[in-house]
Amino acid sequence: MKTKAFTYIFATISILEIISGTIGFQEGVTLTKPLIMPSIIIFYYLQSQKNLEKRDIFMLIAFTFSWLGDVFLMFSEEIFFMLGLGSFLMTHLFYIYVFSRNKGKANWSARIFIPILSISVFSLIYPKVEKGLLIPVLVYMLAISTMAITASERKTNTESFRFVFVGAMLFLISDSFLAIEKFAYKIPASTILVMSTYVLAQYFIATGFLKQPIKA
Repeated sequence: MKTKAFTYIFATISILEIISGTIGFQEGVTLTKPLIMPSIIIFYYLQSQKNLEKRDIFMLIAFTFSWLGDVFLMFSEEIFFMLGLGSFLMTHLFYIYVFSRNKGKANWSARIFIPILSISVFSLIYPKVEKGLLIPVLVYMLAISTMAITASERKTNTESFRFVFVGAMLFLISDSFLAIEKFAYKIPASTILVMSTYVLAQYFIATGFLKQPIKA
């Protein structure tokens, strides 16, 4: 599958999901949201299968956990929220592992800015989070912050670095919007903000990582 063809397919699925969620067409969300990550999984596998390495297997596992998270978060019950949170936590742990395999110099700008952003969001939602969810939410925010920092310290070619780092930051921003919307305040056009940043995050991470040299 060529990158341009995949981009068109992925963009179509993502736009239809965002429109469906925005107008409250739940059937449309049910149809399109579970297709977002499988399209990335298929594309990534087809692009890397001739040189499928350990790092690619871990990336595919991370994408699969993201797919599970997407599906679980389609349901409103708290148990599914916890399952979704756990699935995305696993996604970030796999991302952290893969990104850290190419660790370069410490990026102190990211090490300062990203925790400040995460602490600010946590401080905002803290009064509204149920006690039973405080630790899981805190652990998740620590994981996604670490993921973004490790993305900022990858030693690779410029194009791969930029794509993956932008994707990691978009993931952090998307989850920040989601946390504020769920626990603190209603955000106008929240579906557009959360999902547009999320799908772009996954797109940039996947396509960016494929741009990394095979033996890097």
